[in-house]
Formats: sequence, C-alpha cells, structure tokens
Amino acid sequence: MWRRGRRFGRLLRMSRRLLPCLTFFFLLAGCDPAAPLPTCSSSDECETNEVCVDGRCQPSTTSDGGEMDGAPTGRDSGPPAALMAIEIEPASAALTSVDGAMVEQDFTVVGRYDDGSTRPVAGPTFAIAPVSLGVIDVASGRFTANGVIGGEATVTATLPGPAGELTATATLTVRLERTLLGEGVPADVADRFATPVTDDARRAQTVYPLDGAVMPQNVYPADVQWLRGASGDIARVRLEKPHLAITAYVLNDGSSHWLVEEGAWRSFAQTDPDASGAVTVDRWEAASGEAITGNPVSLTFARAALTGSVYYWDIQRGRIVRIDDGTATRDEFMPSPPVAMRGERCVGCHAVSNSGRYMAGRLGGGENIGAIFDLTTDLSGDPPPTVYPLRTAAPTSVRWWFSSWSPDDTRMVVSAEEGTSRQMRIYDPFLGTQVGVSGTLPSDVTHPAWSPDGAQIAYVSSPGSWGGVNTAGDISVIDVTGPDTFGGTRVLHRGADLAGDTPGGNSDNYPSWSPDSSLIAFAHGTGSRSEDQQSALYLMNRDGTDVRRLTAASGGPTGIDNFQPRFSPFTAGGYYWLSFLSRRDYGNASVGTGGSGFQQIWITAVRTGAGPGEDPSSVPYWLPGQNTTSRNISAYWAPRPCRPDGESCSVGSECCGGDCRPDASGALVCSPPPPDRCRMANETCSTSADCCDGLECLANVCVRAPE
Repeated sequence: MWRRGRRFGRLLRMSRRLLPCLTFFFLLAGCDPAAPLPTCSSSDECETNEVCVDGRCQPSTTSDGGEMDGAPTGRDSGPPAALMAIEIEPASAALTSVDGAMVEQDFTVVGRYDDGSTRPVAGPTFAIAPVSLGVIDVASGRFTANGVIGGEATVTATLPGPAGELTATATLTVRLERTLLGEGVPADVADRFATPVTDDARRAQTVYPLDGAVMPQNVYPADVQWLRGASGDIARVRLEKPHLAITAYVLNDGSSHWLVEEGAWRSFAQTDPDASGAVTVDRWEAASGEAITGNPVSLTFARAALTGSVYYWDIQRGRIVRIDDGTATRDEFMPSPPVAMRGERCVGCHAVSNSGRYMAGRLGGGENIGAIFDLTTDLSGDPPPTVYPLRTAAPTSVRWWFSSWSPDDTRMVVSAEEGTSRQMRIYDPFLGTQVGVSGTLPSDVTHPAWSPDGAQIAYVSSPGSWGGVNTAGDISVIDVTGPDTFGGTRVLHRGADLAGDTPGGNSDNYPSWSPDSSLIAFAHGTGSRSEDQQSALYLMNRDGTDVRRLTAASGGPTGIDNFQPRFSPFTAGGYYWLSFLSRRDYGNASVGTGGSGFQQIWITAVRTGAGPGEDPSSVPYWLPGQNTTSRNISAYWAPRPCRPDGESCSVGSECCGGDCRPDASGALVCSPPPPDRCRMANETCSTSADCCDGLECLANVCVRAPE
C-alpha cells in the first residue's frame, strides 16, 4: 500500500503539467501517456529531483545512486538497479568566441546502471582544468568562456556512488576569433585580400619578431615590422595558433609596422601555451591594387613570467636606465649623476646587487670614481644621495672599473687600477673601504663575476689592456673558502683555444653565472668592445668543460656581433634567461634600428637540462622599451628593489626592514623591526644602537663595522 501511495503521489504531481486533462481521474483514464515533458534550457527550470536532458525535464536519481520515487528499476522485480558509472554529456564540445564573446556550454551527467540502463543523475560536482579558459558552475555544469584565452580543457564531474566516488571527463575546446580595424582602413578591406597572389619580390618581409624566437608570456607586446611596404598600402597582420585567429588590418603610413594591441597580444601569448604561433603579414599593394601573401614567422611563448627590472647604460645620455618587467617604459631614475673631477655627469659600468636594492657605478668619463646608490631611495635630486660620502676631488674616494656583488650584498669584488697593473680587490660597499682578506687575490684581471652560490669568483685573466679594450683574455676562477677568505686560482678556458672558431680571435670576456651556479656564459671574439669588434656567445660548465657556441642566440653560425652576456637571476618555464647586446638590426629603419648598427639589448631563452654538446639557446627577442636612436649596453637584470618603510606590503620579505605590520589605520605597511629585536645586516636603522653586535648604522642601514 505504501509503495502504491508514493506512485499515486508522483502521478498527482505529474498531472499538474499534463494538459488538457481536467482532473487527476481524467488523467488516468484519458490523458496521452506520450505527451511531451516540459521544455527547459537548464536543470534550474525543472522540478526538484529532475534534470534537464536534451531540452526536457526528466526524472533523476539521488546522488547516492538510489532511485527517486517512481523511477524505473529496469527490472520486473527485485532490488533497484545499482549505479556503476557516470558519463558527461556532451563528451566533447567546441566553442568559438568571436571578438571576445563569453560563449557558454551546458554539461550534464548520465548514470550507467548494472542492468544496462542509462538515465540522468542529479547532484554531480563539476570542475575544469586549466581554469584559464573560463569558469564552470560546480553545481549546474554551465561553462562560460572568458573570451580572452582559447585552447583545450578537461571537464570533470564527480558523484558519490555505492562503492566510492565516481568520476567522468569530457573535452572542451574554445577557439578565439577576433578582427581589428586600424584607423582609416576602408570598409571593404576584407574583400581586397580575398584572392591574394604569391610574389616573393613584392611580399612584405617580416623582420621582427625573428623567426623561431622564444619569449616569456608576460613580455610587452611586440612591434611587428616589415620591409617592402609603402604609404597607402594596407597590411593584414595575422596572429594564429590552433585555437586562435586574430586578424588586424593596418593602413600603412610608410613606417611598415603594427604595435600589437595589448589584449590581442595577451590572448596570443596564453592561448595554446604549448603550441608555437605564427605571425604573417600580407600586403595589399596600393600601386597595383593586388594583395600579396606573406610568409609566416614562428613564435613560441614559454610558460614563464619574468619579473624584476633591467638596468642598462644609454651611452649617448651617459645614464643608467631602468625598464620594469612587462612594460615598455624607460625610467631615467637618476637624471643628474654626481659631478666627477672634470665636471662630467656620467655614470656607467654599473652592477646591481643580487637583492635588487643597490647599484654600483663609476663616475666620470675616465676618472672611474666608484659610487653606491640605494635604489629604494629617491635618486632624482641633484646630487642624488650615495650610500657612502663621495670625494670627487683628489684625493678621491675609491676607484674601480668593473665590479660584482657578493650574493648577500655585503661585499664587492672590483678590478682596480694600481699604477700600470690591474688588481682584484674586495670592498665594503657601505663604507667604500677596502677589506683585508686571507689569501692572495690575483692581478692583471678584469670583468669579475661572483657566483650566486658564493663559492667562486670568475674573471678575465691576462686581458692585455686596462678597461674594456681587450683583444686577449682567458676565463679563470678563484675559490671563496670563507668570509673574506680566498683560495687558489685556475684557468677554466683560454681565449686562444677558440681562435679557429667563428669569429676567431683570442679574447674571452664578460663571464656570467647561471642562477644555479652550474654554468658560465661568456663572449669570445677579436675583442670586448661592442662598437667595432667581433664576438659570439658561448657556454661552459663551471669546471670549464663542455664549451658550446650559443649559435641560435648569436644569429646563426656566422653571427659575430654579440657581446656582454648576463644571466637573469630567474629560472622560469624550463629556461635560464640571458641578456646580451648586439649590433644586429632590430626591425626596419623607420621604427627600429635597421641599418644603424646600434647596440641594443636582446634576450635569449637558454634551455635547462641540455645534454653535452647541445646548443640550448633560442632565437632571441628585443627588450621592449629601449631607445632605438641610442646605443644601449651593459644590461643587468635584477629583482625589483625591496620596499622602504611606509610603503604597502603583504609579507615581510617585500620590505627593506624585514617587517610588514599594520599602521595606525590598520593598513599593512613596511615598518622598522620591533624595538625589542636588534637589526641584522642590511636592515633599516636609526642609530647604531639599533643594530646587532658587530654592525653599525650607516645611511639608515645596518652594515658590518670596518675592521
């Protein structure tokens, strides 16, 4: 009786939907049992314990696999059918987002029972991976694309079952299609490219980006540049990946370039992250009225976001310029360097500390007076503050040419001139004084580089000249065996050993350590001066074995205009990232450096884990934001400086003082350490009494006291 009553109740509920039946008894006697169930677009429109399947509300099972009242068992008698597995419907779905549309897709779950029957089930939980394509409602299964990133994703549904959790997956793809029209482009522009012809003599020749380049995903948008363009032409620039097609029409004003719109570039960089993309410039020639198809160049984005700042020397300005990650803005943060002996305002041959907080540089065109600047302070004044007081009149404060910081920022190694010799010296960067050491430091050296693990200093031995005019030199190392204690020296690589390679020469120069201290990059060629010598990039193990030419980075087997390699402190996306300078053309002559021979900063992705003898470098990309009318050299990539007291923060490691605490209003700001704790080395202070034993407060920073 009880079971019959339950069925009776369910029929009563169904009778409220079945028209034209007037009463429940007329329903039993005369209603068409095949009348359609109510239509729906989602399960939210159905009654409790029903789901929307194929546009109709249908009975479902409970989330524990049991049947709802009146649900068919699939058997004439016996216990209810057991839920054995679940499936997502549809099993695969393909969406297309046009011009950023947030398209949607509904997913439902069907159960498979041990009697062979299938029917919708209620209560599954949905998830999607990766989440970059959009969001999915965990309960309803409705996916909404964000219209920004395309690619492939996996939808997963989970449901408790009689023997444990049941799961099912489905495949989802989102394709992005977007069209951009530049200013002045005619309405019929698409028709003009309907039947392009092939003509190598007239096609647009893409000169940037370089074919095969590897970039991080957060790099600033590329300025696509080409040759064989004329004023009045129309360029069709296509950015393509398996699930992306962006088409931009650009009216050529004679400069033959298109700075990719930022939203389009972000979509290009993040869609299909493991697939290479293609950049193609097709040309509609105004003179002939014909469209000429272009040749695609390949571009790969590593799954990497590089942070920090690049500091480089603008030779014409005689200033150090900073470009922060993801931007193309030059920040001349120190517009008025201290005046040197001859009245010059020039700072160069700089080195940035490993923390990104301090910068060393030498003043004057030839005085080589060393100075240290705190990059967390305002350096826009005249003169800008220095960490220790400068003496720019004889007798001057310490002089050096090239320098490098210890990993903890407490020491500097420099190449200093003493008479006619070139000596390695160790300095306290906060006092500007030479430090006494245990052991013998080498002489006749230049280009020092302290390893990130602190265990060795690499340098150029026997350079044959003071400063940067070196036409000879070997790569050597000295062991660091303890604080201010040094061991033996040894030559890792002799410059003369590559005299038969391209470009030949006897000069090894500018060694640079990888972030894990396992590799040393260096330049080799006829000399170290980038304006008139020839040079290529090389890599070797820290013990001097497995010397390899970085051919891809150097511009191919005959590339001979690459200098000053410097590893960034970051390893990301399976790559080290190596900056260097080159005289190669960046783009065309209108907006790039085509034909000028100006040195510019380039960056190559160097694959980690490469085997012996392999060239792990990649075709490089140009550092966005540089002045293309100047010669730019000596790039240092460093973390952004720590935040001074009073700036907002979230964790103490962001702060120079090491503490992130609430201010009077409750907002988190960088603060001095609590008064009940002494300040350690490199933490902020007011007086020396704030510092721990053996430290003193100099320029509001606790430093090691002079010996």
